[in-house]
Amino acid sequence: MGKGKGNPTGWIARVSRGQILFEMDGVSLSNARQAATLAA
Repeated sequence: MGKGKGNPTGWIARVSRGQILFEMDGVSLSNARQAATLAA
C-alpha cells in the first residue's frame, strides 16, 4: 500500500499567493514561450 503504482489522473501545482499560473493549449511550445515572453 502506498507504493505509487497507480496511473496518474491529473496534474497538481502549488501556486503561492501573488503568483499567476498560465495554461496554454493548442499552441506549439515555441509560440507559447514567445507569448509568455511578450506578456511579461
